[in-house]
Amino acid sequence: MKIPIYLSAVLLLAVSLATLRGAPSTESSGVDSSSGSGLPELEYLKAVNRVAPARDPELLFLLMAQYSNANMQGEGAEFFSARLKEFGPRLTDAQKALYLSAIGLLRAQHASSVSLLHRIGYVKDTMAILDQAKQLSGGQVFVVNWIAGIVHTELPNFFHQRTAAQGELAWCVENADKAPHAGWLREVYYHLGKLALADGEQAKAQEYLRRSGYKAFDRPITLITSFSEDIASGHAFVPRRIAEIVPGRVYALSGFEFTEYYFVVSDNGRELIGIDAGTRADSAKVAYEALRAYAPSLPQLTSVLITHSHWDHVGGHDYFRALNPRLRFYARSNRKKLLAKSTRRGILVSSSSVNASVSTTYAASSRM
Repeated sequence: MKIPIYLSAVLLLAVSLATLRGAPSTESSGVDSSSGSGLPELEYLKAVNRVAPARDPELLFLLMAQYSNANMQGEGAEFFSARLKEFGPRLTDAQKALYLSAIGLLRAQHASSVSLLHRIGYVKDTMAILDQAKQLSGGQVFVVNWIAGIVHTELPNFFHQRTAAQGELAWCVENADKAPHAGWLREVYYHLGKLALADGEQAKAQEYLRRSGYKAFDRPITLITSFSEDIASGHAFVPRRIAEIVPGRVYALSGFEFTEYYFVVSDNGRELIGIDAGTRADSAKVAYEALRAYAPSLPQLTSVLITHSHWDHVGGHDYFRALNPRLRFYARSNRKKLLAKSTRRGILVSSSSVNASVSTTYAASSRM
């Protein structure tokens, strides 16, 4: 069963799962009901999740992340346990599995705050919660398997969960299409690498590390976002994708660089109109070629509309100009002023782009 969990990029978990190994924690074992009063996002998400079971599981996991980032894992586990008890009769098995997974991850992070006398029993109870989540989900929900795999990997060998971790993480790789987005695979590969490293398989560990995108096995946080960073191509907010907003007429390209690209087919089907030109010529080239591969029957690009002349909307126009000598650009009448201001601030790094942007190839339109 596939649960549609489309998490936004703010899901940043300071997981610190090494607490299961007995690392010190700054969190007290008690719960301070006023501890979240200075965290408006946390309080807002608590209020939302109290009203009723969230239709979108994103709201549940965003709150889980807020509790984790605030180092309030114990209180978070109690909050979700109370909601599970309250909403239980109204939840499907798959929904119950999501609540249990959130509880299990927060408990795992909270383990170092439990006294050594009770910690082993606490961790065993946490493992039972994660096992129950897997049973309720039928082992087919990505986030449930992901959380179980990460926690089981981090457990000391004393608990004998390495085989379980290997199976859960391998399932995530085999079912990557069920992930909320590709960013969730980072931790899967990273933890598979840790398992290989512990087994003395250095080459396999380094290959998994490479696939994760991390540089070493010592990063302090867990990022579950769709962000990507690359020295050559820069920053992208989401994974690469091409969407047909209107089938055969309007195309949106995301994840090819910092900004997005849009293309519209004219009413008569003879022209392709671009909206904005991205940040750089190389990024524009990659995006446009991807669109052509996706929809090879599109007409020739004849016009580009520049909504405004900020750096992330004009930098790639050199590439588009080279495609068609008769390509027309339309921009606001104040484009030269905006570009000059951007240049003075050092935002635009390509002087050729600036010069071309204000060239006579543009047909200015104050109505845009």
